[in-house]
Amino acid sequence: MGVAAHIAGKRARQGMALAALGFLLACDRHSEAEAKALASQWFELGETLYFNSQRGCTAAVYRARTGEVKSRVPLFSSVGAVFASAAQDRAFALSVPDTSADALFLEIMNADRPTGVAVQAIGVGGKPCMNDEARAAFYAALTAAPSVMVFSRADGAFAVLDPVRRTVVLTSGDV
Repeated sequence: MGVAAHIAGKRARQGMALAALGFLLACDRHSEAEAKALASQWFELGETLYFNSQRGCTAAVYRARTGEVKSRVPLFSSVGAVFASAAQDRAFALSVPDTSADALFLEIMNADRPTGVAVQAIGVGGKPCMNDEARAAFYAALTAAPSVMVFSRADGAFAVLDPVRRTVVLTSGDV
């Protein structure tokens, strides 16, 4: 093979590699169907009120059909119980009477810093994908008491159910 053919082949391979990298970087984190299927594992969902996904984040707001979490995910009534069962490495739901998801997050951060940091990165990491209405729904869900939060390290997802407004907010950010 001549030098010119070798250089042309090398440039073609570099071009294909750059094109593949560009395609991967342009992809959304989740499709709308993937995000809804993920949240549907945990909650009875109605219509999609908001959805946006980019390479580094996903944010979705759904109408909740019920104010409860599905039995497919273990529901804990204290942060201590989550860590006693080693559930922090799997999907878990957490709901404590008269306690908001925001307060539960702080308890998780104090109980186990690595899990708290992961919850924060995945939960708050979805904010760049939110518009003003989605941010308002997220804040309302985080501060409602009681609320139900679900965290799945394996799925890179955080969700919070606001039983008062009957909404579920799903977020996913880069970890």
